[in-house]
Amino acid sequence: MNIITLEHQDAQINIEEIDAVSRRIRVEMKNSAMFSPRKQWVTRYPVSLIEAVLQHRGPAYLCDEIARDEDPSYTASDIMASVFGYVSKSAMDGKRLLDFGCGSGASTMIMARALPKCQIYGVELEPKPLALARLRAAHYRCDNLTLLQSPSPDALPPEIQQVDYILLSAVYEHLLPVERPRLLRQMWELLAPGGVLFINQTPDDRFPLETHTTSLPFINYLPDSLAGAFARTCSKRSLKNASWELMLRKGIRGASPGEIMGILSSFSSGSPQLLQPQAPGLKQQSDIWYHSARERLSQRYHGAKRLMVLSLIDAMIVSRLPVAPYLSLAIQKQA
Repeated sequence: MNIITLEHQDAQINIEEIDAVSRRIRVEMKNSAMFSPRKQWVTRYPVSLIEAVLQHRGPAYLCDEIARDEDPSYTASDIMASVFGYVSKSAMDGKRLLDFGCGSGASTMIMARALPKCQIYGVELEPKPLALARLRAAHYRCDNLTLLQSPSPDALPPEIQQVDYILLSAVYEHLLPVERPRLLRQMWELLAPGGVLFINQTPDDRFPLETHTTSLPFINYLPDSLAGAFARTCSKRSLKNASWELMLRKGIRGASPGEIMGILSSFSSGSPQLLQPQAPGLKQQSDIWYHSARERLSQRYHGAKRLMVLSLIDAMIVSRLPVAPYLSLAIQKQA
């Protein structure tokens, strides 16, 4: 049995070679109190790519970051439901898709593998995650993928051509209020008539519990000054000394369909139409999050906790709640 050990100031990482392509990663944190969502994972990444992920994310989130790309019940379940719940894969053949705010590339790799006949642009502002995304693309040999650096949080690289689809996955909530209309205008002008803008994994600010940044109830309904004070005083997410702008950048203010449609409706180049899901079993946009969350959480939890979580989600599905903790929107640009 061949085991490679990587030493880190916070952990020891053991990589066991299972066969020619598979490796089991085990992370032993030196401080047992340090939170780590996953401490082991079986991956097909080569050791050099594992080391790159470790350098970028640290040992506590090493396995989690790799699982974002490889685990079909994790990021992929939400991406697949949020996109293909509205548009079929075959409809995207021969088209162009922009994945804006692609980060270290997990969502982009998922889309590139699922849509080999679609030309995909992945755009990221920060150079470090973009460098990891490029290593991932080289690992998968993605010929249909172009990765570009964005010049600013609310601007697109000038070399991108007109696209048929745009994906903002866990991105919109991190834009400041002044950046949102500026960026959406550029995207809307870049989107071809009949094209679709997807916005998913952004907190729905109509939901009573803010789970993304603070884990506090009813904070979505408070004015900014009170919301900031509430977060600093009551949240356990290390926000005690955070400025309101930092909280906004972390994603404390999600969005609603009304906000996004209002911005898009103010543009002259094509009116927006909010689409309804077309996939079997999906009737409204909130169904997408509840169904994908059920798949994802059924793999993550076990025993009594799993039963409790799934029972709660099932109750929400049966009740047909029109609002979910996170948005899964598809907006078509009418000619």
